[in-house]
Amino acid sequence: MPFTVTQPLGRLPTFAELQELAGQHGVHIAGNEQAGSFCYPDPQQPSVKGNYTFESDGDFHGSFAGQMAGKLAGSFAVTTGRAEITITEKPFLMPEAILKSKLSEALKVFCLRFSPEG
Repeated sequence: MPFTVTQPLGRLPTFAELQELAGQHGVHIAGNEQAGSFCYPDPQQPSVKGNYTFESDGDFHGSFAGQMAGKLAGSFAVTTGRAEITITEKPFLMPEAILKSKLSEALKVFCLRFSPEG
């Protein structure tokens, strides 16, 4: 049942870049460049919440869970050369192919922001 979506990544984003991107999409971050938590859209009643940890080499990873048309849970990892999202629980009525497609496209857009030239 779990599945992973992976995209190549040109360079690791900085914490400041991630904060800016999160703010543009209504994601609230509580933490720093070492570890913290995040939620969307409202800290009092989040649809999705999770945590993250940065490694000393700039790689980061975390997990998330929420209720978006059903239970959604998984993990993510952003490492030198690639970014990936693993879904461990998905909404019952959402076809896996549609979820994979949407995640693949969103991850591709994310990774293109951090091309070596960017």
